[in-house]
Amino acid sequence: MRATRTIIAATTMLLLGAGLAGCSSQADDLEKQLTKAGYTNVSAEADYDQVYNKKKKKNEKKLDDYEADAKAGNCTVEIEQDSGDDDYVIETANGKDVNFTNLTASALIAELAKQGVTC
Repeated sequence: MRATRTIIAATTMLLLGAGLAGCSSQADDLEKQLTKAGYTNVSAEADYDQVYNKKKKKNEKKLDDYEADAKAGNCTVEIEQDSGDDDYVIETANGKDVNFTNLTASALIAELAKQGVTC
């Protein structure tokens, strides 16, 4: 009986640890994905929102998405990725609002050049 409880407790702790590791892992994966796509100076982190829990009568943190800052040529780029998603969306480039999904750095630079933004 004691061995069974120990195994169950160890398995539960292992699963909880794996679940918590998954939160930071997606930010790391986003950084790797963007670096592979040619972006430089990539920095990604989880973004949390404050949500009011009526039952507990307090504010709680809730994972919203993952955000990254990077460089495409000389352009500063802000990128967002939803939790559990593999696609990323480029939201701003050099302060200009854009909306591109999964573009490489060179493709983004070419697309911005068509719009008159030089990188």
